[in-house]
Amino acid sequence: MVRALVRQGWKVSAIYLVWTIIHYSASNFYSKLCNPLTLIGFVSSPFIISAPHCYALRWCIKHGADALISMWIVLGTWLLSCLAPIKNSTSNT
Repeated sequence: MVRALVRQGWKVSAIYLVWTIIHYSASNFYSKLCNPLTLIGFVSSPFIISAPHCYALRWCIKHGADALISMWIVLGTWLLSCLAPIKNSTSNT
């Protein structure tokens, strides 16, 4: 039983770790490749944001953030269910 829980926990943690790496990497690459902090970056920004690599990085940033937010909600719900389990009560009427 404990091994099964550890395996399940590792699978969930691995997914969270992968999405964290994707989101973090894409955010840093986007700021360097698509929106550099220079005068030339400012001038070229409207033209380069439509490039395929910038579009792909924005997709990774958006969907990575959505996945991480969803995982926090799942974790919170699971923790609450552990703290206050729902009991099925039957009433005799």
